[in-house]
Amino acid sequence: MRSGAVRFGGFLIFVGVFVLSLEYVNWAAFEPAQRANFVIAGGIALLIAFGLALGSRSHFLDEFLHLLALAIGATILGLFVSGSGAGDWVSLAGPVRADKTLSFDGSFSSDAAMPSITLQLTNGDATVQTWDRESYQIIVHARARGWSQSEAEEALAKAKLQPEILDTSITFTVPREPLSLSRVEADVEVFLPKDHFYELRLETLNGSLGLTTIHATRVFLKTLNGRITLGDVTAQQSATLETLNGRISGRLATGEGTASTANGEIKLILGSVSGTYHVSALNGRIDLQVPEDPQNEIGYSISARTWSGSVTIGLPNFISSEQEQERRRVEGSTSNFTSASTKITIQANTTNGSIEIR
Repeated sequence: MRSGAVRFGGFLIFVGVFVLSLEYVNWAAFEPAQRANFVIAGGIALLIAFGLALGSRSHFLDEFLHLLALAIGATILGLFVSGSGAGDWVSLAGPVRADKTLSFDGSFSSDAAMPSITLQLTNGDATVQTWDRESYQIIVHARARGWSQSEAEEALAKAKLQPEILDTSITFTVPREPLSLSRVEADVEVFLPKDHFYELRLETLNGSLGLTTIHATRVFLKTLNGRITLGDVTAQQSATLETLNGRISGRLATGEGTASTANGEIKLILGSVSGTYHVSALNGRIDLQVPEDPQNEIGYSISARTWSGSVTIGLPNFISSEQEQERRRVEGSTSNFTSASTKITIQANTTNGSIEIR
């Protein structure tokens, strides 16, 4: 028999996980099939935990499985509630919302050959795009929630929504007050002069990230829950694209590229510059389109593997050095790889989904 203290501890863990899932997970961001898969996986995990507990003779293992079941149940319940109209009322932040839009304009110093842009958000989308003007513009769409209109407006007024602007850099961070019952969120749009090269770092816990046509030396985009969309992005040195739950898509040309998602499709069009691409998904297909090459000047070295699905390489003059009978693993290169003026190396892996490189 569990003591009252243990039962109360389990209850607190359940409530804590439930509140965290409400605050940091957006159920609406999941596709219907993803929601169903998540619930099914949670149900299977609960059944496995129940079966292990029945056959266990260890008190410690019993308690661990019990807490694990509580955490899984609380997460699934939180995801359902956050996607319903009741989510605003259950959330600690409250159901009443206040909005404010701010705009900041300026110009980089003439010495700023490589301005850096850093955006760090908690809940919100971030997009960076270029335009024909010599100046930049930052637009912040902020919102706050509280249990009354005055509380929400007060939280918005107190929030530090002013970006840190220097001659060669822009930094914007949405602060989060862990002990506050109000929550401030922001979507950020940045417009930059198109004739510069930039260093870009965009991060959010819950939201989508996007870049339009832009030239950069380094690009780092990371979100836990949201998609990553690229227009036509060139990163001379490196580009890192990471999401836990979301799709990655767009055009990318870089010297060292990494694209990874735990749940979602990766669909990229690669540029005609030498580079190495590491592409991985846990649950999702990978679709890579290589540039047209009528002069046969681009060579490819490819290693692709999936555990559930198939691998298809649709490149002319591709010679496979290793290939499994079920076509779940293919390694090889084009016949011109050694002598090609432009060399592209691709390593693609997914656990559940097909891989196509064409």
